[in-house]
Order: sequence, then structure tokens, then C-alpha cells
Amino acid sequence: MIEKQPGKRRKTGDEIRAMIVGAATRIVMERGVARMTLADVAKEAGISKGGLLHYFASKDALIRAMITAGLDSFEEKTTAMVASDPTPGSYLRAYITTSFPAERADDIAAAMIAGVATDPDLLADYAQESTKWSDRLKADGLDYLHAEVIRLAVDGLYFNEAIGLPPLSLPDRKALLKRLMEMTRGPATTPAGAPVVPAK
Repeated sequence: MIEKQPGKRRKTGDEIRAMIVGAATRIVMERGVARMTLADVAKEAGISKGGLLHYFASKDALIRAMITAGLDSFEEKTTAMVASDPTPGSYLRAYITTSFPAERADDIAAAMIAGVATDPDLLADYAQESTKWSDRLKADGLDYLHAEVIRLAVDGLYFNEAIGLPPLSLPDRKALLKRLMEMTRGPATTPAGAPVVPAK
């Protein structure tokens, strides 16, 4: 008779789903989307393929879960940052900071790459969130078009890194992000809805 090891707790369903999503994300970011087969993900997660299929019936279902997890994490982080910064441009600064927490793009980028390579229709949730982000910029206390220029620059760098195009040098990358942050506090900062008056 095998004795049960004391102190060892069985993982919950949510924990196993998160473990599988994390494994899929690592594969995409470290090895490329071509290696994201369900068998590879199961091996990376340390479970059987049958165990994976119990939680995600298809690769599309797994990619949707990756996108949802990335977007939820992004929402949680930006919301916390905005709550601690009541000044104009706070949402845009949170957007920049959350998009670049380390040296390269993160879980949302991995999910996006997988989605584009598999079925662009899987990006519907991201497209919906992107519309919300634009709406928040309109109420962020900045000139809206000025804010969108900054956001699109951030997105361009983000996905440039995500798909593996030649990156900026680390000093240039750091300088660019610093400049974008400075632009959120520049002369285009206005009360929401107020016109922007060019500096003389």
C-alpha cells in the first residue's frame, strides 16, 4: 500500500489550466509558434496529452485561454497603476510600463503570435480590448491623437520584439521608452476634451 505523502496538495483545475497556459506561452516565446503542438505543450507542462485535452479540447481553445490570461493580467496591472496616479496621462503611462516589464514582449504577444499563425479570428477578444484602450485614452486628460501616436509607437515596438525582428540596442530601447513616457507629460497634456494650444 502506498502511503500518501503528507503536505502534498493536489492542484486545482484552475491551477492546472494556468500551468498549461504558461507552458504554451513559454514554448511560443522561446521556441516559436511552430513548436506549439498540444503534445509539446503537454510535455512542457509535465502532464499527459490526454490530461491537457481534458482542460483544452483543441489548440484554438488553448490559444483563446492564452489571450484571455494575457489580457486579464494587463488589465489588472494597468488598473493598479492608474489608481496610484491621478494626473493626466496616467492610463497611457500605465500602458507603456505594463507593455514593457522586462527586456522583451510578454504573454499577450505570445498569444497574439499563436493566434495570427493559427486563425486570425482568434484575435477578436484582443480587438475588442484594443477598442476599450482607445476609449480610455480619450478620457486620459491628453490630446487624443497625441496619445494614440504614442500608443501605436508602443505597439509597434512591442510586436516588433514579439515576432523577432532586429531589436533596438538596449540603450536606444531605453531612450525610446523614456522619450515616450516624457511625451505623456508634454505640452499636449490637457484637461479631457480641451483643445491643444501649440507652444509659442
